[in-house]
Amino acid sequence: MAQLGQRFDATQHDTEQRDFEDLPNGIYQVEIEASDVAKTSNGKGTILKTTNVVIAPEEYKGRKLFNNFNLENANSLTQEIGQKQFAALCRAIGVDTVDDSEELHFHSYTVKVGLGKPSKDGQYPARAEIKRYYFPDEGNVPDPEIDANQPARPPAPANDNKPAQRSAPAQQPAKAAGSRPWGRK
Repeated sequence: MAQLGQRFDATQHDTEQRDFEDLPNGIYQVEIEASDVAKTSNGKGTILKTTNVVIAPEEYKGRKLFNNFNLENANSLTQEIGQKQFAALCRAIGVDTVDDSEELHFHSYTVKVGLGKPSKDGQYPARAEIKRYYFPDEGNVPDPEIDANQPARPPAPANDNKPAQRSAPAQQPAKAAGSRPWGRK
């Protein structure tokens, strides 16, 4: 047991959880606030994991968008796609060469976000992902805005930390005096 040093009263704090919905489709200005390099699940490749934070539009400021890049992969097509996506990120930021992922932090860039596909195994639902990077050197960077038409999404489960309403438990048959729930005396 570990003493907290004070009595904490959870009922005195707002526990409504708000930021678990995906970002709606649209154009966002973002910046990378954190990154990490990790091995692929099979240990035969390298992935750059980035955490982006929304800068604009204002109503989504501070929301997170996660993105991974397959920099090295045993599957050559997967590696090629990952490196092309990473090159697009670098171009959108205005960086030609990178030695350390922290060189990418806190440079704003503009992306189109859209709903991706669920995982092939069905374990993970579709989520918001970067669909396009806009390059300042082309002069085509649009202003951030949310698309008027959004894809249908399944409703998010409610999680407001309130106790669930439960029906009365089913009546259990009476147990013999002194008996244990698992049946032995």
